[in-house]
Amino acid sequence: MISPFLVTYAAYIMLYGHLSPGGGFQGGVILAVAVILLITAHGYKKVRKRFKFNWASLIESSAGAMLVLLGIAGIAFGAFYSNFLPTEGGIIPSFNVIVGLEVGAAFTFVFYILLRWVESD
Repeated sequence: MISPFLVTYAAYIMLYGHLSPGGGFQGGVILAVAVILLITAHGYKKVRKRFKFNWASLIESSAGAMLVLLGIAGIAFGAFYSNFLPTEGGIIPSFNVIVGLEVGAAFTFVFYILLRWVESD
């Protein structure tokens, strides 16, 4: 019941991390905690049907690729991770969201691996 609120709070922390304390890492940890709470409350097997192990791996890999593309786009506009967006925070909100997805997927991925290891015992 609390997981949707945690996901919303994680999105807020990621999007407004350049204006207030927080950012991608903190938002990603909160995002992973939302999934971990679902697993704790409903059980690994039930949650695994909707949030597959491969999804966490795919999101983590995609976020890493997006970080590289953001850096390459910065090079195209002047310097590595150069600020090329005319918005208030520039590329920082985009960077925070991508880092948040990377961290959230990585922590969820590690939790899934630990659950598989415990389940095999």
